[in-house]
Amino acid sequence: MRIVNFEEIQGMLLRVPGLINSHEKRDQHFFTFVKDWLIQMEQILANNHLPVTANVAVLRGVLISTERGLSPNDIVFKGKATMRKIKEASAAEILRRAVELVSDAIKVPARQISEGEMLMQQLLALAALKGLLSVNLNVEKHSDKLKIIWQAINADPELAPVSTHLTGLVGFSDALILLDRLLPPNL
Repeated sequence: MRIVNFEEIQGMLLRVPGLINSHEKRDQHFFTFVKDWLIQMEQILANNHLPVTANVAVLRGVLISTERGLSPNDIVFKGKATMRKIKEASAAEILRRAVELVSDAIKVPARQISEGEMLMQQLLALAALKGLLSVNLNVEKHSDKLKIIWQAINADPELAPVSTHLTGLVGFSDALILLDRLLPPNL
């Protein structure tokens, strides 16, 4: 999974606290907000060809069933179970399940990207000590500058095995993204 795709999914997960805040405030649109979130998350997952898309779609189906009057069996209420209470409780539980499913689905890419960041930090520290970050960078395009630095790192016999491992871990494009993000700002 590419970093940009991973971050898009993470961005959706970071919207969940806002949804929970609307639930806490008893916002009458909470159910609709959760349904919209599920639709957007499902689309992002589908665009990234992740099998968990089906699971999220099924949860959305359960939410639609609740909207049409079917009460989920696993929710117990104290007092009278109004339609609004049923819908909100169902939406909260479905949101919890969806977050759990998606979080589990991105655990491996999260570890790979985290490991890639750590490796890139180490590579850059060593490359700086070896003077590889001050190679001839008289180019106009920033992407060309990144490629020149990456080539210098790959050409070094001591750093090449680590950069090869990094490329295998996250891919060439994402290695350049990590390089760009972690390079000292004065370059």
